[in-house]
Amino acid sequence: MSAATRPLDLTDPGTVTRVARQAGLFAKRRLGQHFLVDRGALEAIVEALDPAAGDTVWEIGPGIGVLTAELARRAGRVVAVDLDPACLRAARVTLRGLANVELIEGDALRSDAASLGLPDDHLAAGNLPYNLTGALLGHLFEAPIPPRRAVFLVQREVAARIASPPGGWSLATVAVRSVADVERLRDIPSSSFLPAPAVASSIIRMHPARPMPEAERREVLRLARAAFQLRRKTLRHGLGRALGDRTELVEAVLDHCGVDPGRRPETLDLDEWRCLARAAREMG
Repeated sequence: MSAATRPLDLTDPGTVTRVARQAGLFAKRRLGQHFLVDRGALEAIVEALDPAAGDTVWEIGPGIGVLTAELARRAGRVVAVDLDPACLRAARVTLRGLANVELIEGDALRSDAASLGLPDDHLAAGNLPYNLTGALLGHLFEAPIPPRRAVFLVQREVAARIASPPGGWSLATVAVRSVADVERLRDIPSSSFLPAPAVASSIIRMHPARPMPEAERREVLRLARAAFQLRRKTLRHGLGRALGDRTELVEAVLDHCGVDPGRRPETLDLDEWRCLARAAREMG
């Protein structure tokens, strides 16, 4: 293969810099743009997603196409959505010749499987902007047609929080885990990106969780939100805020679920939150 036709190595910082310059692309802090230049991390993402020849992958934020190209070698179809037209200009060059890739200019938060023409069993992947991670995960897995499986690069602190066992949960953990199961697979140092972010990242894998009726999920999150607003206090205080300071009702709900009123909200698992929500609705 000649140098003219050899595929670009998009994990080479020099290549990334050259491609970005030619496309008039400058990494934008507001969009959380940090381009992956770590071959091992790239391969780990693709292996964790494990796309097959018949799969369609929705990639969020393809950037200059480093992950897109690897996904396209294994998946039947890759639909890559990016908000930045400069990224798409670069990706059209780096992905030239890959007929199974569709590049779409758009906001992933305003897109869904139906509007993108994705099948119900689609997969999802991406290097997510740190400031939009929570919103994007919620948008994807609260959707009527969530991805069958998804693998993302996210901030390490966020990964640790949403994949945490009970004892270290936050309101964000409850919100995500009420719609998806989360595995934290591997940490990635900041040196794996160009430009290097100030923090490390992690690879996470997600699957849709067992379905929860929307009304029940709203009640779970209402109780959890009130409790986490007083996270340094016990559940007795946090549930009191949610249930109108009705002491007898709070005690009855906690007793019904076998939850010690002296526990703190971060120690509860999803089944305990669901029990509290059901009991509060039935007793209140």
